[in-house]
Amino acid sequence: MTISDASLKFIHCMIHVRDLQVSIEFYEKALGFKISDRHKYDGHMLVYMQSAEGDMEIELISPDAGVGNEVADGRLWHMAFSTTDLKAEYSRLLLLDYKLDPPDAYYADSEFMCNFFYVYDPDGHQIEILESYGRYER
Repeated sequence: MTISDASLKFIHCMIHVRDLQVSIEFYEKALGFKISDRHKYDGHMLVYMQSAEGDMEIELISPDAGVGNEVADGRLWHMAFSTTDLKAEYSRLLLLDYKLDPPDAYYADSEFMCNFFYVYDPDGHQIEILESYGRYER
């Protein structure tokens, strides 16, 4: 069976975090995710958070005390979300005092794709917020 024959569905994205509670609060306030499950696994606490807009989950993983926590450079990957009101979303996150990059226009091969900005979670993971437009339209 090839990949094209399989029925694949994106289910979660795993993120190592330094402070589980701070990260939970960020994903709740910034992106509207809610805890869907939590459990211990091999020296770590796993917390699954789910979007109200679908069944995609973020898996936050934090080591037990004394295990050590090497959080990778958050700029090596990112998650992306679309919004129908980029300006309002930027203003909302700015009021929450999160680290943000200014909004910018995204062009591919000289063609306007959409406007976007980045917000950073407490561990520096980059989250892209895209205007719901073109290929990113809901």
